[in-house]
Amino acid sequence: MEEPTDLHGTGGVEGVDAAYDRARQPARFIAALGITPGQRIADVGAGQGYFTQRLAEAVGPSGHVVATDINDEAIRRLAARMLGRKNVEVRKVEPDAPGLEPGAYDLILLSEVDHFLADRVDYLTRLRPALTPQGRIAVTHLRAMRPPLVAAAQAAGYTLVSEYNDLPDHYLVFLRPSVSR
Repeated sequence: MEEPTDLHGTGGVEGVDAAYDRARQPARFIAALGITPGQRIADVGAGQGYFTQRLAEAVGPSGHVVATDINDEAIRRLAARMLGRKNVEVRKVEPDAPGLEPGAYDLILLSEVDHFLADRVDYLTRLRPALTPQGRIAVTHLRAMRPPLVAAAQAAGYTLVSEYNDLPDHYLVFLRPSVSR
């Protein structure tokens, strides 16, 4: 059977492309997220799961990671890679629906995915109910992609609460719902 070639936008798999791994700095990135064991995390637009395995390791056996994507082939590959991982659930979702339960997530990660969203403001607004009271959204992308994301986050009623700038090519911002909404 021939492998499908159109996996554009589904990211990679750690350890496959050394140059990509150097640029993404997966260990440094996961450390910057400040994850604690037992947390519940959503990896939105996980693709083939570049960070999913590391997220699962960070939350430990008492935590849970829900990895979502819209691409059938990416979901198939990610599910195969996560087989046997009891703390990871892989879900197919619709492009405009996060598919996350309300009040359940300590951290929602969007890694190199916000530019694919038809309406960033609407999607970020739809993510809000899934956060726990102290939950955060972490967004990472190439530095040039930061301004439209920050503008959309503010329009959706989020405050940029912190930022990590120690990655070679990517920004990492943390958002929380603004208290005024």
